[in-house]
Amino acid sequence: MIHINASTCKSCGLCGEVCPRHVTEVVAENGGKRTVVAAERAALCMSCGHCAAVCPTGSITVDGLDADVFDELVPMEISDGQLLTLMRQRRSVRRYKNQPVSRDVLDRIVEAVHASPTGAGSVSNGVIIVDRRDAIETMMAHAYAMYEKLDRMLSSRIPRYFVKRKAGARSVGMLDRFVMPGMRWYIRWRNEGRGDEISRDCPALMLFYGPADEPMVEANCALAAFHAILMAETLGVGTCFNHLIPGACNRSPELRAMLGLAEDAEVHAGVTMGYPAIKFLRAIRRRAAEARYL
Repeated sequence: MIHINASTCKSCGLCGEVCPRHVTEVVAENGGKRTVVAAERAALCMSCGHCAAVCPTGSITVDGLDADVFDELVPMEISDGQLLTLMRQRRSVRRYKNQPVSRDVLDRIVEAVHASPTGAGSVSNGVIIVDRRDAIETMMAHAYAMYEKLDRMLSSRIPRYFVKRKAGARSVGMLDRFVMPGMRWYIRWRNEGRGDEISRDCPALMLFYGPADEPMVEANCALAAFHAILMAETLGVGTCFNHLIPGACNRSPELRAMLGLAEDAEVHAGVTMGYPAIKFLRAIRRRAAEARYL
């Protein structure tokens, strides 16, 4: 709910203009004007704080957002060229040194996660940081068991029918074409003691989760993960988006219990991280499939 201090409000109208749903508005009153919360739209407030952030007189408060969560803006010190260079030169790192990432560094990365934007006014997505190798190895034992079971089900006609019915033909097609061909090698190499290709023997792992039925939760988690990746890059920590670990976390009862996931929550993004064991010497010039004006 939005509250307006009528004694200091100048009724400039900025709060209503910036609001995604025009919850506040300026109305005529006694020959003057007054800013009010529109009764018919009050319930549409997403608690984004935009109104309080633009108010010149600090006359607006929003339930759930204390004054100390707002910081004064500071001049940006990074140029567009520096940011573009960072994005162009960042590489997915899948080979890590056997060196832990300190919690001071991880906490700094989490600060960037907290700063990530969220759609639909969401504040319910979160991040789980796993920085103990024994915990990661336990997680991977459950993950490999889940994928081995999935492989058996996809290889048998009747179980495959039920997997397809539950997950959909598109998901099963992606499993057949992309996920399982590589996963079968990963399982084989793990059984032969040649390493863990799901977690890449990473010293740290971040999992981004939220309620499965919340609007834009997948996008929110992906944005948070990308914030973590960019911050990690500036700290010399290599990262890689990992699409295999979230699936295991959501489908393995043991992993769900280990992570303490609520019944309605799912992991939507995973990032492995650690100090790079191999140094890249060149950047690959990428181009989107298409970029056009309409």
